Amino acid sequence: MATHPRIRLALIGLGNQGQEHLKAVNLCSEVELVAGVDLDKRKLEEISSRYSELNFALHDEIGALQQYQLDGLILALPHHCYLDSWDAILSLGLPLLKEKPLGRSLEEARALLDKARTFGYPLQTAIQRRHHPSYQALKKLIFEQQATVSEIHAHLHLGFNPQVENMSWRSQQSMAGGGVLLDSGYHLVDLVHYLVGPFDLVAASLWRNGHALNAQEIEDEAYLMGRSEQTWVMIESLLAGKPDGVSSSGFKKSEGVSLLTNKGLFFADRQGLYRDGVLIESHVKEWNIAMAIQLDNFARNIRFGQWSSLSIWDQLPAMQLIEHAYKSALHY
Repeated sequence: MATHPRIRLALIGLGNQGQEHLKAVNLCSEVELVAGVDLDKRKLEEISSRYSELNFALHDEIGALQQYQLDGLILALPHHCYLDSWDAILSLGLPLLKEKPLGRSLEEARALLDKARTFGYPLQTAIQRRHHPSYQALKKLIFEQQATVSEIHAHLHLGFNPQVENMSWRSQQSMAGGGVLLDSGYHLVDLVHYLVGPFDLVAASLWRNGHALNAQEIEDEAYLMGRSEQTWVMIESLLAGKPDGVSSSGFKKSEGVSLLTNKGLFFADRQGLYRDGVLIESHVKEWNIAMAIQLDNFARNIRFGQWSSLSIWDQLPAMQLIEHAYKSALHY
């Protein structure tokens, strides 16, 4: 059987999201990581020490990537950095895998996407949950059982203490663009799209420190209700979660999706798949496998020019729904 050379990628942004990709690279069958970029030289030193086994070059400017024969780029910058960096990124002339969200707003998402398309560069959004084995098994179960889904409930509780002040760029509305709805809520909207298809927003409720959100604040609770042709959708995204005396934050980190169907109650989280409360499949909780699947998928898209999958086309509808939620939930 003929083998293909690995797709050569560079990673721009070596913060927490970027390092999730670094942890997954060794599990990939289609990808070779050639170089990484971060403006923070101290970060480069840290990455060089922590991931020495990857043996990839590190630089503090995007233009340094011109020297390599690359096939694509992974983008994991803070949200507010893309507008200033976009021309330098596009000057490399490569397909792009950009960490969610596609933009801080629908307008920004369209601007970034339109500019990339003007130059003919494919842009794919990195959304990990639809690649996790548990959620892929859930989708397969729906298909195999030909199940009709009447309700879907998706939740993601991050397990942070909302009373502890966040000093990073994520705490500033102008930089982050939003709070848990744009962050963890984006994953849930995409997961619902993946499992049951698009839906219309019926109602949205956003909260900060127990009061209705205003336009200058970052929300720490988000609740969405939606409806597709045959399915009611409920989404709950919380910075905190249920109280938990064991956790150092005092709140339990949790996620999962529950489907009420004509073939029973299906439930999946990152550890397994359940039907009517009975575990039918177990899966590894960590993200490494899902991240590797996503990177190999990006590599195959590059190799075969396949840029029409739902994982790509679902992203503007996701941004549009989130934008609608923000506009309908803000009170003043």
